[in-house]
This record gives sequence, structure tokens and C-alpha cells, in this order.
Amino acid sequence: MMTRIKIPTVRTCVLAWLFCLAAACPQLIAQATHGTVKGQVTGVNGETLPGASVFIKGTNIGVPTDLSGNYVLVNVPAGAQTLRVNYMGYNPEEKEVTVNAGATVFQNIRMASAIVTLSAVTVTATLEGQQKALNQQRNSDNLKQVISADLMGRYPDLNVAESLQRLPGVTIGRNSSGEGATVQLRGTPGNFTNINVNGEQIMGTQEDGSRNAQLDVIPINVLSSMEVVKTLTPDQDGDAIAGAINMKTPTASSLRSRLAVDLGTGYNNLRSNFNAIGNLSWGQRFFADDKNPNGKLGVMLTGSYFKTKNGYDEIRAQVWEKNDYGKGEIYFPTDVRLLYVENDRTRTGASATVDYNFSPTTNIVANFMYSDHYNKLTRYRKRTRMQTSRTTLNEEGVFVNSRGRGYNEIKSATEDNSNLNFNVQGETVIGKVKLDAGVFVNESGFINRSGIYNFVTGNIPLQISDIATDYLEAYGTDWKNDASLYTYNTVERDWWNTKGRNITARVNGSVPYSIGDNAAVFKAGVKVKRMHNRRYRPDETIVTTYAGDAGAGKLTNFSGPAEVSGELLDGNTNFGLGVDKDKTIDFLDKNLGTDLFPINGPATRNSIDTYYYDAVERVSSAYLMNRIQFNKLMFLAGVRFEQTHVDYKGNIVETDEEGVWTSTTPNRKTNDYLKVLPNVQFKYDLNSSSLLRAALTYGYSRPNFVDLVPGRILSILSETVTDGNPELAPAFSTNVDLMYEKYLSNLGILSAGVFYKKIDKFQYNSVTNIVGDEFENAGRYTGWRWFRTLNGNSAKVFGIELNAQANLTFLPGILKGLSILANYTYTHSNADAQFRKNLRLPGQADHTANASLSFSHKRFSIQGNLNYNSAYTVLLGSDDDTDVIRHDRIQIDANSSYRISDRLSVYLEAQNLTQAPQLDYFGERSRMYQKQFFSFWGRAGVKFRM
Repeated sequence: MMTRIKIPTVRTCVLAWLFCLAAACPQLIAQATHGTVKGQVTGVNGETLPGASVFIKGTNIGVPTDLSGNYVLVNVPAGAQTLRVNYMGYNPEEKEVTVNAGATVFQNIRMASAIVTLSAVTVTATLEGQQKALNQQRNSDNLKQVISADLMGRYPDLNVAESLQRLPGVTIGRNSSGEGATVQLRGTPGNFTNINVNGEQIMGTQEDGSRNAQLDVIPINVLSSMEVVKTLTPDQDGDAIAGAINMKTPTASSLRSRLAVDLGTGYNNLRSNFNAIGNLSWGQRFFADDKNPNGKLGVMLTGSYFKTKNGYDEIRAQVWEKNDYGKGEIYFPTDVRLLYVENDRTRTGASATVDYNFSPTTNIVANFMYSDHYNKLTRYRKRTRMQTSRTTLNEEGVFVNSRGRGYNEIKSATEDNSNLNFNVQGETVIGKVKLDAGVFVNESGFINRSGIYNFVTGNIPLQISDIATDYLEAYGTDWKNDASLYTYNTVERDWWNTKGRNITARVNGSVPYSIGDNAAVFKAGVKVKRMHNRRYRPDETIVTTYAGDAGAGKLTNFSGPAEVSGELLDGNTNFGLGVDKDKTIDFLDKNLGTDLFPINGPATRNSIDTYYYDAVERVSSAYLMNRIQFNKLMFLAGVRFEQTHVDYKGNIVETDEEGVWTSTTPNRKTNDYLKVLPNVQFKYDLNSSSLLRAALTYGYSRPNFVDLVPGRILSILSETVTDGNPELAPAFSTNVDLMYEKYLSNLGILSAGVFYKKIDKFQYNSVTNIVGDEFENAGRYTGWRWFRTLNGNSAKVFGIELNAQANLTFLPGILKGLSILANYTYTHSNADAQFRKNLRLPGQADHTANASLSFSHKRFSIQGNLNYNSAYTVLLGSDDDTDVIRHDRIQIDANSSYRISDRLSVYLEAQNLTQAPQLDYFGERSRMYQKQFFSFWGRAGVKFRM
């Protein structure tokens, strides 16, 4: 669905928007018989109630309250009216108001809780969090799940990704230290999900050029809530086939000063180290008057700090080659690596929000949010290589190679991943027209400064008996401990930067009107955004190889700990002798550029030039949307237009027969395309507690930045070739959703739904071994792994989502304090790629599930949580035997708290109690590809609220 047209200008979009707004609403001038009602809905103790349903009794005029509990009803007929407010967990409330034509009347509403405090159960922030989340979810026009800040605190999760994994249909990827980092929705690839802050997209800055931002950088404590939006409406960006994650920052909601402090410490079992955590939030509103009873000015500040020493153990066998050893062809692991990693991580976050009401109908909100995580990493790595052409299988079933190689490495690195967001948005009401506009800026960056220092053996005899184990290990020579075998070899100063920037401006207008007795709203808007992502290596990057006397370069002169870890991978093996980091680096620094370490100019040039890309995307969009409330039926229909202009720069690098750099030629590709995205959604209230939702939507997803770059990356040490593919097309999807929701009187929900997606031109990651004829001069890289991203033909995704959340207050005695949460998602896909049929879509797990059982009694609470993901494909090979599959995984967490007083509580949290590793295998389970072990970790602390 590629249409090349001239990109519309911003002026054209604005004029079209104004024309549609005026043409659709000829009654804009007629204001004489209607007015506006505005106010805030709170509990009797002043707590804000977001998502409360506020409507004019006897009509279909109504709105939900925002995150601060505020509401604005426009186009209300003049005269005496009755306001009715519903909020789950609270008694309904009615207020009489007199509406004057062309004026605004203020009516704040306080609601009393309907939850009776039982002898065994005390209403806590957890229940309040459930109320907020469920009310917002209940009153939304589209299908979404909401998790509030209070509800996030129910789980022992510190970052956004780990908190999101508790929701139906969410699968997370983990970083190298075991923390959740990336998010996938409904079994689709990560770039099919938009990651937003306050409704606008933040840029990914992962080394692999992915669009989806890493969420381990953002602490949950700087947010007020998160939404998982599964059916987009026309006023949301359309480039998100799976949906969107929207993180919302808090605003001040009370005239009273609100302060919260969280201080704690923790322990990481794998590295036997303690950690520290501190969170702070404060907010207050000021300058209350008759027209602004909740204050004109609001100020909200949050801060978060977390420091830990963590790490992981790992074994890799990422190169399996097919060979016939006299008993038929089998795959043999030619490259086996052991890793021991220590990491000092510091994560900080802060947000500040200031909002000001200029008048009852005009306000402005400015928000700043910054988060950063900084890693200081040391990695010990050992490696053995046994080429298949030199390996034989003897009569005892042992694989033997007389010319194997061993490697002993040390890596020292710092990694700084940051994310900064700033937005200003405001709204006003002019007559019946509500206008809102905003400007958003996101700056994301990842700065890596690492050095990899490598020692290598000469030819040594190696043999392997068992290749079907997770703990592959060669023997025959004491390569783990004999320092005299190793000589200083190659050094890579692996420095790189990725930077992302998104600048967005938008304007929307909505007009309420009536169709008979039915309330309706017409909405239209335009948006322009410029997304810029680039990756590059600075000039300090170098490649050098030791060229001095073999005796001076022996590892015996640079030996580190005699045993780095005797209990590697949960005691299944050991690491052996390590490299002394300080001696090794000092020796290089003193001799770099001399005859001992001459800088390899061609290899350095190759490293810098193949890494570079610069990607710019300019998107202009416009939409029309109409919402009508027919008594119990809400009907929403609209269309969105998105025009994209892309401009990608990369390098074509030429090498000689030996793979040595000879030249670099800059390369550039541009493209334009238009996407038209119709959208129809229904919500039908079966009764006061249950409803049905249905949606037919269309969406698309652009390929990852790096996948489109017209360039090639060569890695000599890892023997890989990674090619960009500027001809990749965006994936386009038709989406059908149907959901039933039943809201329980004791603050729970039962829901069941089905979804279907037909995705054309989906992108998938491919890895194959180079045979020599794939591209010009490919013969120089025979046997190397070749990574590409390709367009598949089509994929169909079908899924079922089940969700249950209930407080078991009907049970006798202290059992009233039990609560349960359980959700399950089944996903099935069938995809056709260029050379393969009936594939499972990469990233799609058949089964994902969460379960939680909690118990509260007076001031004490305890909870256990289970998270499960079944196996899914990570990389597609040339056939089933060469796919990389991530094994299924179960993680169990637990947390407990005790409320000493209304303001003070203590808590205890533990994660990964099952010590579940992350395991990938090559085609079949007996061929281990990569296994990481994290052990368990936990925290304890104190929380103060006032």
C-alpha cells in the first residue's frame, strides 16, 4: 500500500482542518441557549477521583474526569440541571446546578466511599489505586488497560517495563542484568508498539537501532499512571499496529501539601552486594478563589534514585555449523563463550509539572521529565573455537580438533542511557469549540565507552564430548587456567553514540452538538513531527593488534584472579583464570601508537564507517473523528491521514580479498508514502456494571531505523555481517477487537476478549550463514553469520485475552482480606515470508499469564506474584533448524508491608525467587544458543506519606 505523493505542507494541513471543523459544525455561532459546567470530583478526604463519570441527568451529555479529577461539560442547555456522578467504589452523587447561557458555572463534588471498612480489611492505597485504574478503564472510549501509581506500588517493580509485564498481552525483554527493558504487545515485534510520554512518542536509542525505547531507564515513581492502549482512536498516532504504551506524569491535585518519601536498601544474591533506593514526591495547588476553587496554580515535583551492583553469568554458543562426521549431517557448536559480568548501575529520575488556570475555561500545563541510568561494567569472557573443517568425531563419540583456539578477554565499559522530555500544552473553550494545542520535545541518548582487550592462544588440541548440554565445554588443554598459552592480541576501543530527537506540534478542536436527544462531539486535528535518529562512532574509536615480543605479551604478565568464579551459572561450571584489568589497560595506554600497538588504520576506518547512520522522518498528519452517545451505545468513527517523508544516510564500505577496508562511499535513500487509516469503535453498556466493546481499526508500523540504513556492518571478532535494507516497506495491519468487561462492586473486573490482525509486509530479522554468493565479494566472509531484516508477505495473528481481578470480601472472617489477580493471553500467528511458509511471527509467544494472590489484615499485607511467557522466535533462520527460539520462563516475586501508622509503613520485596534464567536455543532445545543466569534480588525499606 505504497502511494508516492507530494508531502502536504503544515499550512495545507491547518487550512484543511479548519475547513472541516467549520463545515461540519454550522452551529458554532449559536451560543445563546447553552453554557458550561466545570469542577472537580474528590473523595470526602480530598483525594482526587480520575475517571469518574459526570453527566447531566436525563441527557447523554457527559465526560469522565481527568487525572486530577477535573471535568468540563460544554453545550449544556441553559436552566436548572441535575449533575450525576458515578465512581466505582463510591456512592453515586447528584447536585443541582443552574446553567446560564454563555457562562460557566462551577460545581465541585465530594463523594463518599461505598467500601465498608471491615474488621479484617483496611482500605489502603492499593484499593484506591484499583479504583482509579478501573474507573479510567471503564469510561474510556477505546480498549485500554490502566495501571495507576498506587497500583504499581502493589508489585516489587522498579522500572516501567517490569510493571507493565503484569498486564494481559504484554511480553517483556530483559537487559543483560535481568531487569525488564523492552515491551511487546500481543505477540508482535517491539517496533509495532509506540512508547509515549503524555501522549507523544519517545525515541529508542538502543545500539541495534530499534524504534522501541528501553523502559528500564524510566523509574515508575516519576509517573502517575500508565496506559496500555490496544485500539487506537483517530486522534492518536497511527504507526502502531500493536498499540501504544502511554506514561503519564503527575499533576498537583490538592490544596493541601502532599509529601511522599520512600527510602530502602536491597540485596543482589548473584554478586552478593547491597543496593539503595530513594523516592520523593511533593505537590500542592495554590491561589484558590470562587472561580478556581481548586487553585489556579499547581506544582508537582518527583525524584527517584536507585543504585545497585548486579551482573549476570552467561554461556553462549551462537555459531552452529552443519557437517557430516560420518553418521549423517549434524550441527556442531564451533564457538563457545563463558561470561562473568559485574555492573554498578545508578538510575535517577525526576519530573516537574506546573499548571495554571488563566480562566475557568483556559489553562496551560508544562511538564519536564528526565531519567538516566549509568552502568559501569566489567566483563570477563573466555572463548574456545573449533572449526568444523578441522574437527572429527572419533569412535568414542568425542569431537576432536588438534588446531583449536582459546581466547581470554576483559572488557571495561561505561554505558549512559538518558531520556529527556519536555512538553507544553494548553486548552481553551471559545463558545462551543474546545481547542487544545501542544508542543513536545524528546531527547534520548546512549553513550557507550568500552574497551575489549583480547588474549589468544596458538593452535591447541580441544575436544567436546557432549554437545546437547546447556553447559558446553571443551577440554584436552587447560585453556581455562594456563596463562602461558595466551598472548596479548586484538584491542577494540568500542566507542559509540546513539541519539534520538522527536519534535512534535499539534492542534485539535472539538465541538459538541446534538443529533435529536443524542449528545455528539466532532473532533479534528493536525500534527507535524520530525524524528531524527543517528548512530556513530567518535574518532577515538581504534582497532589495534599487539605486535611486540611474544614473551612481553604473555598473559602471565597480566594475570588477574586465579578463579573469577568457581560457581558460574549456578554452580554448573567455573570460569578459571581472569585477566587483570588495570595491568592490561595500563600496558596498552603506555604503548598505543608505538611498534607494540600500531593503530590498524583500515580496521579502525571500517569500524567507524560501517557503524554510521543518520535517519530523519518527517510526518504530517490530520484526522476527523465523530463520537455519538445513543443512550447505552457509544459510536465512534473517523479517519486519519499520515504522510511520511524519510531520508536515510549510511555508508557502503569496500574491502579487499582479506576483508581489509579499502574505501567508503556515502549512500543516501529517500522515500515518501501516505497511509489512510479508517477507524470505527463501539461501546455498549449492557447494564451499570458490564459492557461490550468492538473495534475495526487500521494501523501501520515503520521498520527499525537501523534496518533501513543503506549500509553494512562487519564485525571481525564476532565474524558477522549486518546489512541494512532501504527497500523495506512499512507493515500495514487490519485489526478487529471484541471485548466483554464486567466490573465488580468490590473493585474488581472480569473481562474476556478476542483480537485478530492481518499484517501485510511485516518485518522479520533473518540470520543465515554466508556461502559466498549472496552479494559482491561475499566469498571473503564464507561461514560468517549474515544478519538482515526482510519484509514477509503476510501474517495473521489471532488471540484471546482473559482477565480476572477481585477482592474476596464475601469470604468469612479474616479471609475477607484475600485478593486475586489472574490474566491469560493466547496468541496464534501464521506468517508467510519470502522463502518460508506457515511461520510463527517473530516475538509471538503462544501463552502469557500472570497470577497474584494477596492477603491484607488490618495493617499487614503480603502478596505473591507469578509471571509466565511461553517460548517464542527471536531470529528467523533459513529453516526451522536455524531459528533462534527463546525458551519459556516463569518468574515468581513476593512482597510484604506493615503500616505502622497512617503516615509510616515498612516493606519487604523479593524478585525472581525461582532464579529463572533466560535461555535461547538454536532450532531445537538440545542446541543451546545463549543462557543467562541472574539469581534473585530484593529490597526492604520505609515509606512516609503526609
